Amino acid sequence: MTGTPLFQRTIAFDYGTADRGEIMREVWTPTPWMIDVWVGHYREGREDEILRWCYQQFGQMSSPIHGLAGSWHRGSATIAGWTWFGFADEATLQRFQQRWPTPEGIEQPMRAA
Repeated sequence: MTGTPLFQRTIAFDYGTADRGEIMREVWTPTPWMIDVWVGHYREGREDEILRWCYQQFGQMSSPIHGLAGSWHRGSATIAGWTWFGFADEATLQRFQQRWPTPEGIEQPMRAA
């Protein structure tokens, strides 16, 4: 299978109903190179910068449930400053990671333990 371990977990997760699981697979399958991205906290500005850069570099965001094709997708939830981003291929993911590494001193809560 293609994609990151986060993608594999996302599409394998039991969302409680078949419909919810199908929506998650529909949303993320075009962009299976998924990672957790530090976007910061509300109104810090990092997320806006990331989104502007993605639109400039990669074009329209993927939104299959709205009929929009694209090479990247931003998840709809930010938790403790982290948001999922997915990319159509590994090269695009790597380009993103080179430009937007996690800032020094920032650790994901689940990885800090």
